[in-house]
Amino acid sequence: MKNYKKGLLCVMVLSAMSLMAAEDKTLYVNTFDDEDGENLNKCSLREAIKTAQMNKAYGGCGAGNTSLGQGDRIQLEEGEYILKSELRPASQITISGKLPVDYSSKDVLTNEYPATVKLKTKISAQGNSRIFNTLDSQSVLGLEYISLENGKSTGGGGALLLGGPLNLSHSAILNSKSDQEGGAIYFVAQNTEKKIDIRYTLIEGNDAKRGSVIAMDCEANLLNTQPTLSIINSSIVKNGSPTSLSTIDICGNPKVSLSANTIAQNVANSTNGHIIYAVNGINHKLSSAYVFTAFSNTIVENNAFSTFYYDNNGIIGLSFNILAYNQGKSCRYALNNGNVKDVELPLVASQNALQLNAGLGQCDLPEKATSNSDNSNKNKNLSGISLATVLSPLQTASKYNLFLPMYYPKDNQNDTDLVNIGDVKGCSEIDQRGVTRVTEETLMLNPTLKNTCDIGSIELMRLTATDVSDLKNQSYATLIDNYQKNIDVLKEYLANPENNQDYIEKDKEDLKAFEDLLKYTKQYAQYRPIYVDPFALALPTEELVSTDMNGPTQLRALNTSNYNVSTRVYGVGAFIEKNGAFEFVGKEDPNLKCEWKADLKRIIIYRLDGKADLLEGSGYCSYTLTSNKVGDSSTSSGILGISFSNMAPIAKNDTYSITPSSNTVISVNPLTNDSDDGDGVTTHLNVPYIGKFYKNADGVELPIKLGPMPPGLTVTADRSGPCPGNNIKDTCYGGQLRFEVKNSFSQFDYEIKYTIFDAEGLISNEATIDLINTVKNTNSTASGGGGSVGLWSILGLIGLGLYRSRRKYV
Repeated sequence: MKNYKKGLLCVMVLSAMSLMAAEDKTLYVNTFDDEDGENLNKCSLREAIKTAQMNKAYGGCGAGNTSLGQGDRIQLEEGEYILKSELRPASQITISGKLPVDYSSKDVLTNEYPATVKLKTKISAQGNSRIFNTLDSQSVLGLEYISLENGKSTGGGGALLLGGPLNLSHSAILNSKSDQEGGAIYFVAQNTEKKIDIRYTLIEGNDAKRGSVIAMDCEANLLNTQPTLSIINSSIVKNGSPTSLSTIDICGNPKVSLSANTIAQNVANSTNGHIIYAVNGINHKLSSAYVFTAFSNTIVENNAFSTFYYDNNGIIGLSFNILAYNQGKSCRYALNNGNVKDVELPLVASQNALQLNAGLGQCDLPEKATSNSDNSNKNKNLSGISLATVLSPLQTASKYNLFLPMYYPKDNQNDTDLVNIGDVKGCSEIDQRGVTRVTEETLMLNPTLKNTCDIGSIELMRLTATDVSDLKNQSYATLIDNYQKNIDVLKEYLANPENNQDYIEKDKEDLKAFEDLLKYTKQYAQYRPIYVDPFALALPTEELVSTDMNGPTQLRALNTSNYNVSTRVYGVGAFIEKNGAFEFVGKEDPNLKCEWKADLKRIIIYRLDGKADLLEGSGYCSYTLTSNKVGDSSTSSGILGISFSNMAPIAKNDTYSITPSSNTVISVNPLTNDSDDGDGVTTHLNVPYIGKFYKNADGVELPIKLGPMPPGLTVTADRSGPCPGNNIKDTCYGGQLRFEVKNSFSQFDYEIKYTIFDAEGLISNEATIDLINTVKNTNSTASGGGGSVGLWSILGLIGLGLYRSRRKYV
């Protein structure tokens, strides 16, 4: 996927790895039926789990990964697996659903192949049982790309009853229920530290008396364990009921971290129910040492007596959250009749958006927790400001949001905004969609467009052309060679129908892109060019999908169809900060060029005089991106700081033959296939080109430096003299080199290492001159009568006889 600076969506890492059948130990489930050993022709999910436990074939499943201490991977197909009873893994396993992608389409967020689609694989208990139970085995369970649906339990855990770690990613837990605790998950951490890690997962429609989404065992955790619960980039929505006492129920001695999630429209009892319940009680033990952190979450429109219910236990950190617009109180203190005045406890609330005034949705926090002497804990007060002013309505799951319901912040460009709140740090590194939050960029030309943290789970994108201060030219020859290699590989791949056809559309597009790059890079070739893709440096703007102002948004793809590109040359010097702004200090330079080529889709930067060192400073130009959409005036400019380098010359291997006719003297010129093409073409230089290879002060070309001569070989040359620079003590050669074999009867090959110097004295890679002796192949038979056989022929016959003799006994 393409990696934007403020964003890109690194949500789903897709790798295409070819495994030989003998090496692939994945257990492939090939039936949707819930079989248990009765059909040896099919491998069911239940049988695969038992196979992993026993490390031997079972039912219709192969043995899987039998290596000691290694977990098993179980692969499911697209479709629904209906269970007869709960699954009880007793060994470390990872179960993967069918990858939820469409290879023929581009993703609307990344504008890259493949597109993310709905989950394709379901495991359903149809309301008859739990789905997974690892309470007794305490084994590690991994689940990815799977929707767990309609689990049901009269005890703990409607979908999952866990005694061991859980890794749940890119999945869903839907419509599961427990008559007691943990509608989706109930967690018992025994004896050792255990962790639940949930990422990019939708948890919706679950219910329980306590912990409609998650509950945990309280007593065991207080002994010597610290269960860890981490929920990241997920949506917890529409869980619970008016009779539920809590949604996320925290007890024991856990570490709980919530980051970049949407927690919304969940329900608990309006008199004594809470969405996040973290209070010590007689039958609900909570350690004074537990840790709770929540940052960059959107926690709104929940309906309960309180949304975050806390007491004087633990260490609590709240930052960059929207914790408001909830029925009941958004934050409620459980002690002192809810009076938080003068309460001192280890709680810090920084850069949140809260309703601090009395009324519906109020968040009660101790004053000392929300302010300090340097005002760095500043929180935004949303009292009197409607949700519709700062957020969109809850967006339904769709391709525009990774199928995770979420809210988008609104950029009103005023003090009510939750977007780009200022020069502060601490928000989540990525937003709920996987967009990277870049908050430390310095925009010299557009300082007011600097990206800073947004409050909540979503980072609102806007067009930003970032600055780059250290651009350098790379080898032109290597660039051309790489383009050609990519073209050859893609053509070969597309020509073979046996290759993975999933990627055919992407491969066709990539082939066209590389062909254009090769064609136009050659067409616009310059000396020591720097090629810049302005779209790779920039951040896209976010735009509404339709005219509905409350509808979903998408990132407007960075390409020539959506944006115009222009450039400006400043010259040679430096950008200096003055009074909070940057200005260029230097001089114009007519030899410095910075040109946008639309067909190449690159900015080309070069010099007409070919200079490498710019003593007066660095070269500078800028690029500007402008939206070409009607009604959109988005524009942004970035600075490009430039320096040029001399590229090393390129030495290539040479092979010559020593034959009887050569009279043991070989004359070679290794420069015939060597070059200085790394610097590009010299056609457009407006100064005399000094040549490819090194010449001394008298204008004598001496670019070749030889390594040690092999024994029995001598060298002479048309000319010789000291090498340049730090190699002045060595001898360099020019013109024809003549290698002479001292012994005319020698049958040896000779290898000579050599390097070359370009006109500026830069040394090349090491290459080889191979002298291959053909004389050794001329005496395979001996002269003389009587049909005598030469020594090599005799040895060959002996070898053939031994080979045949051995074959008889194999």
